[in-house]
Amino acid sequence: NNFTVGGGTLTKTEDSPSNVFATMNPLVATANTDRSFANGNTYVVLGGTARVPEYSTLGMTSGKYYAEIKDISGSGGNSVAGIAGQTYRANVTDYLGFDVYDYSYDSSSGMKQNSNSESSYGDSWTDGDIIGIALDLDNNKIYFSKNGVWQNSGDPTSGATGTGAAYTVTAPSSTSEGAYFFACGDNNQYAERRMAWNFGNGYFQTTAVSSAGINLSGNGIFEYDVPTGYTALSTKGLNL
Repeated sequence: NNFTVGGGTLTKTEDSPSNVFATMNPLVATANTDRSFANGNTYVVLGGTARVPEYSTLGMTSGKYYAEIKDISGSGGNSVAGIAGQTYRANVTDYLGFDVYDYSYDSSSGMKQNSNSESSYGDSWTDGDIIGIALDLDNNKIYFSKNGVWQNSGDPTSGATGTGAAYTVTAPSSTSEGAYFFACGDNNQYAERRMAWNFGNGYFQTTAVSSAGINLSGNGIFEYDVPTGYTALSTKGLNL
């Protein structure tokens, strides 16, 4: 059958029956309800009454994965991006970085955060910046980039050496969920932050990446070069 567009703009997706990319998950029960999702659940509005994070639909137990998140806009506060091995939050103040299985990167300070503790790490970031997250679960390391530059002189391809890694993470099998999920949040419960994810479809909201980086896995389209050996979080990526 041939179809014509009935309205709006037709946007190509990398999703197919044989390869479904992760999105953010609006079905996860959290301690708050001030969240909204759009653009196929890749865009999250983090409202101003809580700090609890939101999580990807797919979890990671082994392998190496890369995703990008773009700070869009907001009223005050600071955005936080990273991973979580626990999705239940008992209190609205439990931010991404509060739990022992949280590993995050804070926008306003450039600090890294884990187990309700923070330390110096990288540059601060703001509206329009793109944060890359590289999670190596073969060696249990996590790295963050800002606009294509790996923070702390990190090298996601350094394997067990973990050159410049933000953290050595707990093995996924030992976390509350038995897996890690990409996650984002707001570190100020009285502000509103807006964040857009690219899990490999090549878009932030409805805007295509400006110049696709090199991705040797052939799985997904990203703004910046994907570290060698890493792939998108998708059903194909989980089975590579």
